[in-house]
Amino acid sequence: MHRRQFLKSTACISATAILFPRDLLGATGAEPYQRLEQLYLSDFANEQHEAPILLNNGKRAWLTALRRRDFPAESESIPVFVAAGGKWTETTAAIADGHYEALTADCARAGEPIIAWTAIEGGRWLIKVAMHDQGKFSAPVTVSDSGQRGINPVVKAIGPREYILAWEVFADGRASIWMARYDGQWSRPMQVGDPRTSCFEPAIETGPSGELFLAYTACEGVHRNIHLALLDPHSLHTTRTIPVALGGGLKDRVNINARPALACDRAGRLWITWENNRFTTRLEDSDNYTGERCCAMVCYTGGGLVEQKSVGRWLFQGRNDHWPTFCKDPAGNLFVVTHCGGDRIGHPFWSFRVSSLDPATGWSSPTVLLETKQKGDLQRPTIIFAADGKSFWFAWKKEETKLCSCCPDPSAATAKPAEMIQARRGMLTLELFSAPRLSEDPRKLDLVNTVVEEYHAVDGFRPLISGRLRQPRATVTYQGEIYTLLRGNLHEHTNNSNCWPAGNDGTLDDDFRYGMFSEGYDFAGITDHGYSLTETYWRKSLRMAEFYNDPEHFVALPSIEWTLSNKGRPEIGRGVGHRNIFFADVHEAAKFVRNRDQVYSEENPETANAEMLWALLRREKIDCVSIPHHPADEVHPCCWETRDEDLEPVVEIFQCRGNAEYRGAPRMLNVSRHHPLANNDKGFVAYALREKKYRLGFVASGDHNNLGVGLACVWVKEVSRRGILEALRARRCFATTGDQMVIDFRVNGVWAGGLVAAGPRPTTTFSVTGMDDITRVEILRDSEVVHIHEPQNPTKEATGNWIDSTAEPLRDGSYYYLRVTQRNNHLGWSSPVWLRA
Repeated sequence: MHRRQFLKSTACISATAILFPRDLLGATGAEPYQRLEQLYLSDFANEQHEAPILLNNGKRAWLTALRRRDFPAESESIPVFVAAGGKWTETTAAIADGHYEALTADCARAGEPIIAWTAIEGGRWLIKVAMHDQGKFSAPVTVSDSGQRGINPVVKAIGPREYILAWEVFADGRASIWMARYDGQWSRPMQVGDPRTSCFEPAIETGPSGELFLAYTACEGVHRNIHLALLDPHSLHTTRTIPVALGGGLKDRVNINARPALACDRAGRLWITWENNRFTTRLEDSDNYTGERCCAMVCYTGGGLVEQKSVGRWLFQGRNDHWPTFCKDPAGNLFVVTHCGGDRIGHPFWSFRVSSLDPATGWSSPTVLLETKQKGDLQRPTIIFAADGKSFWFAWKKEETKLCSCCPDPSAATAKPAEMIQARRGMLTLELFSAPRLSEDPRKLDLVNTVVEEYHAVDGFRPLISGRLRQPRATVTYQGEIYTLLRGNLHEHTNNSNCWPAGNDGTLDDDFRYGMFSEGYDFAGITDHGYSLTETYWRKSLRMAEFYNDPEHFVALPSIEWTLSNKGRPEIGRGVGHRNIFFADVHEAAKFVRNRDQVYSEENPETANAEMLWALLRREKIDCVSIPHHPADEVHPCCWETRDEDLEPVVEIFQCRGNAEYRGAPRMLNVSRHHPLANNDKGFVAYALREKKYRLGFVASGDHNNLGVGLACVWVKEVSRRGILEALRARRCFATTGDQMVIDFRVNGVWAGGLVAAGPRPTTTFSVTGMDDITRVEILRDSEVVHIHEPQNPTKEATGNWIDSTAEPLRDGSYYYLRVTQRNNHLGWSSPVWLRA
């Protein structure tokens, strides 16, 4: 159905009902948070919407969103729906087609709306705005410095025609916050926040006397904390900075305070809310840094920070709440809504939860507003109230997987017949809910001082993970050429992978930032599952890889996971396994689009197994490297009976599930819930090396929600995407379980990853630098330990050599590699050196 016809046939709620919905409530009213109406403003046919925002100036209601045109258009627009003439109707597009991300909007009481977004033009990332005036939106204006890379704007209407705009800038490997003010014209942008560290996620509010407040997230060491800045409302200069949240979680791992929000209540008090990871439970395998969030609620009043004594500061806890967002009813009463992700025990899907600040009793216990059957795709809540405060509209993106008919290549001269595929599509959805009745007369709340800095240890928890500052990039000269050591993660997911509850895997911003600022990575690849990605999700993933790609400081690799599981069979099926694919650039990655609904995955006939995947990569001439991972896993093993040596030069030997080296290897069982195949050793790396004679270099990485677990280390000739791929193809790489070691292993002077002529008494040499004391260095020949070096005194550096006089003559295809163990149980592996006749 055509979109406009669909709107006409479904948009039947009157504008009077939207702003004054007495008829919908009925004479006796309704229970608080009872759903009264549901309305769709888009369909599944030709486009997808995200990031809806509702606006209301007391007389009129608007809704805007980011509309993504389907492939091959690959563009976005910003539509505006208005409640007028008895129904919700779409007006002329506020912003014409272009390449856009990160939409925000606001509207003051009795004021006019403003929309801000990120526009991508000729490689520049610009912050643009459009203001509503005389019934239409003005032409876009660029507010940011065109020479800077800006993203994630947030706008605050402080008067009918006065606005404050803040956004993030990424430059030289750091994030900063910039602001501008509109009072007839836009002021020159200026940096705010702490210039000494990376800052992002700004939130803005004004006080009853014109005070200007800015809350933001600041990276301090490996942790993230929340600060509140008091700004001069005209010059935007900071007059005072107040720490709001320092720590708040476990002493033994990274503390994450994120996504602050601000709002003033009827009494003029400033309330501050944010996310924190203090209640994380899955500590044995990962930091679980994005999942299991709680949300705090504290108040800034009288120059200090307080919390409601009867409620405490952790208003939302125990249900994985994200993105707390304030809204107000016409009386000025505060509400806060969260996107509540699911868990893995009984609540796999997400919901929205709401709490209200009753002037007489304080904050209410969170109530589930809306439950869904969705996973993935973290969404910011948005609400507007009716003029009488008795109801409110709530907008969100309802996502469903639909069977639809498509042609893989409709432009072909002889198009193939259409096929039925599973298409992940989203719809703009409006829900009308009844609002609770709050007290009219405020009373004095029982407020007590809050705790700003807090850490607590976990009994018996041994910190194997989480939190490493970036180390200097080591260099080495080999055969007359200089190589630079880069460390990173080649296996991580976001909430675009809809196999986990919402929020647990974080956003693209979350993953890249955590890798840069909390784990000290030089590079990262976000490998969302191909079966989860439509072309529009893939487009956004590639764009964010472009945004964060700054090779001098950080390399963001365009990447994806191809996921063919063994379905629990005892024998490993031919061509099964999970593989992460890394592309030389976004243009190569764009070749991996199958049609508007799909990128290539194991669900497509062209790429139904590994051999067909390799054939497609070669046929389309896609410049990439593929890396198998968790090859011995009991559910997701890898078939080693077939292989493309050029496309798959390395293997992920370790990740959160454990060490796939050989059965019985150290840390083979890294977590209690993952095990290797029983009674079948053909998934282990040793089988591929020793029995199949494959030359495989070693890397390690994380997997779902496991940044900091597993590290891929590469010696590059050039610090770039193509430089990393070249190093992987040459097997100039090594793996660690997460600590930033430096491993140099050679056989007869030949570097790990290379070939050496077979001969008697080969000489092995090693040089290892660790982050903790090195307790053991082992040399393995054909995946068996043949030599052990144990330093007599505690040391973080170990060097040595060993001559193998026990194996003469060595057969063609034999190999040596090194394994190092630190006192903190972190491991490292060099890639092998192979002997050739």
